[in-house]
Amino acid sequence: MPLVRRVVRLGVWVVLAMVTQYLVNVADNAMVGRLQGDEATASQAALGVAMPFFWAFGGFFAAVGAGTQAITGRRYAEADYKGAGAVLFNALCIAVIAGLVGTTLGWLACPKGVGYLAEGGGQQEALAIEYAQIRMLGVAGMVVTFAYKAFFDGVGRTYVHLWAAVAMNVFNVVLNYFFIYGNDALGIPKMALAGAGYASVISTYLGLLIIALVAHRKHYRTKYVFYRLHHFDPGVMWRIVKLMVPSGAATVVLMAGFALFMRFVGVIDTEAGTGNVYGAATKAIMDIAGVCFMPLIAFGTATATCVSQSLGAGKPNLAARYGWEASRVGVLAMIVIGLLFLAIPEPIIAVVSPNDPSVAAAGANSLRIITIGLPLMAIGLVLSQALFGAGANVFVAVAELMLHFGLFVPGAWLLGPTLGYGMEGVWAAATLYICALGIVMGAKFLGHGWRKIKL
Repeated sequence: MPLVRRVVRLGVWVVLAMVTQYLVNVADNAMVGRLQGDEATASQAALGVAMPFFWAFGGFFAAVGAGTQAITGRRYAEADYKGAGAVLFNALCIAVIAGLVGTTLGWLACPKGVGYLAEGGGQQEALAIEYAQIRMLGVAGMVVTFAYKAFFDGVGRTYVHLWAAVAMNVFNVVLNYFFIYGNDALGIPKMALAGAGYASVISTYLGLLIIALVAHRKHYRTKYVFYRLHHFDPGVMWRIVKLMVPSGAATVVLMAGFALFMRFVGVIDTEAGTGNVYGAATKAIMDIAGVCFMPLIAFGTATATCVSQSLGAGKPNLAARYGWEASRVGVLAMIVIGLLFLAIPEPIIAVVSPNDPSVAAAGANSLRIITIGLPLMAIGLVLSQALFGAGANVFVAVAELMLHFGLFVPGAWLLGPTLGYGMEGVWAAATLYICALGIVMGAKFLGHGWRKIKL
């Protein structure tokens, strides 16, 4: 219980922050879902295509946080506070450049990339390309924010990102209201899905401003001495990049898999002649499932801090116990949530898609199917983050690559449009994938190789 209490004490702030930040994306989907008729359904289907594409770029470069957190946690455990500050300085140097590159490449890639994935017909393709390009303008702010977040997580100040995330979400919802629906009194035109994109970008930079101001407080500046040119160290940068690339690659693989997943759902929509109903239902299920997996990733992030600090203090057995205890808590939570998904799937989906009853009806069975894999999903997500904290980023990236393109993508293609099992078929493939993820990450963590990694 002392281990659980420490993970929960650190993790509750990360969970709240990541759920709050995730709600920025969910708010976009829920609020465009309150547009009228076909416009709402097409906009939600467009989001289902655009968001994985956006996160493939943003997530890759934001993985600068994976290396930053792992190395910061080690330095903090060694009581090398100026060394921890030097890690942040070098991470910020990488983040600024990486963010600008990510913004540029992502914006240029949207027309062809998103256009290829948008198979649902109707307005989906044009809406998805426009929204994705707008969101790409926020990649630079997101990447720098993740560098700051990783530093604060590494030193155990996991609540700092919560402050920024709450402000981001409140600001995003307010701007969504004005930008999506328009306001004649203020002279703001109705921008629909594009307005949601602009609101999210502005909110991202607000979050960056808040977390940077917190880092500028005297306590942090004097203890960690961040902003000094003599901290510039190519060796530290290289260690961060070595951990960043496999972690970022794992995110790209994950998002590429989900993007192809959405493409297969679009094919099912086209063949069934249902417009964008299955695409909208799939996006709604992803948002609902995200309320599960984002807290698990956040809980895993807190576990990664405990693992990293325990290894830095020379206590590998303690690091392992943190991983298993955190996984146990995650499994129990997923059992409770799974029972809700089984009992009332349509009302849960209707919360996200209230204006088209056919969307909730189309997704109900698929939401029931994924409950089978929720306990193993808890193990997979918590322990993958714990392995990131230990520095086993290459293993996680390779495992994700093999599972996605060896099981998830071909399984969704086979069970969905090819064999004709429809939407339930593609979600059955997703369930097999998350079960396999839990088994693979659990087996790796059960071994001892990750305990010997030097950072």
